[in-house]
Formats: sequence, structure tokens, C-alpha cells
Amino acid sequence: MSSAQPDPAFRRVVADLLGASPDALAFEPLAGGVSSDIWRVRCGATSYCAKRALPRLRVKALWEAPVSRNAEEVRWLRTARRWIGEQAAEVVAHDESAGVAVLRWYDPADWHNWKTRLLAGAIDDRVPVALGRALGTIARESTREPELAGPFDNRPLFDALRIDPFFRHISGRYPRLAELIDQLENDRTTLVHGDFSPKNVLTSTTGKILILDAETATWGSAGFDPGYLLAHLLLKYEHRRDAALLDAAMRFWSAYRAETGDAFVDLDLLTWRTLTGMLLARIDGKSPVEYLAESRRDALREFAAGLLETLHPPPIAELLADWERLRGA
Repeated sequence: MSSAQPDPAFRRVVADLLGASPDALAFEPLAGGVSSDIWRVRCGATSYCAKRALPRLRVKALWEAPVSRNAEEVRWLRTARRWIGEQAAEVVAHDESAGVAVLRWYDPADWHNWKTRLLAGAIDDRVPVALGRALGTIARESTREPELAGPFDNRPLFDALRIDPFFRHISGRYPRLAELIDQLENDRTTLVHGDFSPKNVLTSTTGKILILDAETATWGSAGFDPGYLLAHLLLKYEHRRDAALLDAAMRFWSAYRAETGDAFVDLDLLTWRTLTGMLLARIDGKSPVEYLAESRRDALREFAAGLLETLHPPPIAELLADWERLRGA
């Protein structure tokens, strides 16, 4: 166990939330987060996960964001669980003023990070289908509760964490990103997770899924979450050139489309803009993808820039089905 320990104020907040003495808690730092301090907390025989949002993210470029996003994650998780149940992580307790949330502990012996599994070539066909159904259900059901637009009116937060560092930051290089920026600033249609990527999904050996880390949740465009996830799957395909990753992307999109039906107008176009924008953002934005070789990064940049300029984009299903041929794999 690491000797690193949280500061006394954080320890006290977590202890208060758990109704325990600070001295009764054992803290172990968890790796992987760029936007939060994350700890495993042992209280007697029970473990929890405690999170505190950071004012400055752990990336090379200067990237600051409001710590209030901790409250948005809690709100999204609690709302999503009404529709998808145990597929969204469980919030045990929350102190909004301190920006600290305590979540249920999901044992790594039973739950595995999906990004890690994908990069290792362990691709379970059940997972993208379950994710497509879950995300599609949230998108569809939230449109039936337009009153959620108020509690999730987090435009400044979404701008600070997504629009500005990913898209506005590189818009001088790619002027067509103005269409995506306009879409994300003005299309307020459904509940958006905002960071729906493989690193924020846990999977079990039985094909179950668990969705985490909704710090960027907002009321926004229906094309954002699916385009965001598809871009991450395609980036991993570019890294591994494993056709199973393309199949996973197609399975996800098919399931998402089936769940949303005709709930959204121009869903393919909205998703296309996010997908192409995210490919470029993870190459040239403030948080570049860490696993892609420079040669593949350069080739994908040229290809994605061409996609962005497409005047009449094909349906997403056609793009995914034809990706290998288009990329010359």
C-alpha cells in the first residue's frame, strides 16, 4: 500500500460522510484520474471510493475547471440509475460544498477497466451492446423529462471541460469545427454524460457494465456522447488495427440507434460532427491520446481533417462499415 495520504480536511469530510472517526479510516490513492483525487477508503471491513475534483487537471497544457463538477457527476449518476439501475455507479454520500463524493467500491477482482481490456485485445461483444442500450435509454428517457434541463444547465462547466480544451483550442487550425462548437453551445435536447469513454466504464466477466465519472454532465446535444465513444473506439482501432474494435463500434451504434429510434432529428449528422471533432481533439487538443504512435497520429490527423470537410456525410453505420477500406488497413 502507498504511504501517500490525503490532507486532513479531505480526511475529515470523508469521515463525516461515513459517520466515522478520521482515525478509523485507511486511505489508499488510486491512479488513473487527471481531473480528481481518487482514494480507496477502508472503514472497518467495508471499502469505498472517495473523489475530490481538482481545480487544475493533470495534463501538460494549462487546463482549469470549476470543482463544482463533482456535484454534476453525483446528480447524473443518481438520475441515470432511475433508468438503468446498477449500470450506473452508486453514490453513497456527497458533500457538495467540499466537492467530495463517496461512491460504492467495485472490487477490481470482479470489475475491470474497459479501456485497459480493449488495449489488451480482450474484446467482449456484449459490452458495447449493453453500453449502447444504456446510453440510448438515458438519451430517450431524459427527453421525456424536459424539467431536467434546469438542474443540468451546466454550460460554463461543459465549456471549460469540453468545448474549449477540445474544440475551440484547435478551431484556428480546423475552421469547420465552428459547426460543432455552435451545435454544442446551442443544441439542448437531452441529458449528456460528457465523458462517455472506455476509461469510464467497468466491465465484469459476465458482460455487465458500470458507468462512472460523469463530471462533465450537462443538458446538451444527443450526438455528443455516442460520437465521443465512437471516436475513442476508432482511436484504439488505429492503434491496434484489430477489426474487433470496429465491430464493437458498430455493435454500440446499432444498439444506441435501436434504443433512441426517432427521438432525435439529424442524429447521424450530430454524431458525425462530434466523432470527427474528437478524433482531431485527441491528437491536437489539450489532452492528446497517449497510446497512438506518431506516424499513425499524423495519418489519422490528415484523414480526420478530410472527414470534417465532408459536405454530405454518410450515415454513421456506413462510415463504420467502410472504415477499414477508407483507412487502407
